[in-house]
Amino acid sequence: MESKLPLEKELEPIFLQKFPPFSESVKEFLAQYGPYILLILSLIGVLGLLTALGVGGALFGAGGAVAVGIGFNYYVGLAFSIVALVMYLLAFSPLKARKRAGWNLLYYALLIGLVSNLIQLSIFGFIIGGLIGFWVLFQIREKYA
Repeated sequence: MESKLPLEKELEPIFLQKFPPFSESVKEFLAQYGPYILLILSLIGVLGLLTALGVGGALFGAGGAVAVGIGFNYYVGLAFSIVALVMYLLAFSPLKARKRAGWNLLYYALLIGLVSNLIQLSIFGFIIGGLIGFWVLFQIREKYA
């Protein structure tokens, strides 16, 4: 087994022993079709980021300009979203090939998303996103060598 990622050792017993396990068929479904679902959602995310940057609205006739004075949190959240989105897109090929590197990218993208939620004071998003995200990730980890 390769070296553990930050907090992986601490989170592993929680999400593998205290949360209900997925059936083998669900794990296999997520490992087989998850990369494609992730790719589609990432492409939708790219459109959302373009809109947030004011480009998408202009393309789709919605008159999208970023409001003046939105604030620091908006731009920090946007930067974190771009980094996470790039990581999701980079994870597609290794996930499709069932490589652990793809799982690692998802893990880091989830951590980045959680830090972004904390910076933006989205406590509900932090808690729910973290619980569901880590639960799913740790359930499918065995599918990636």
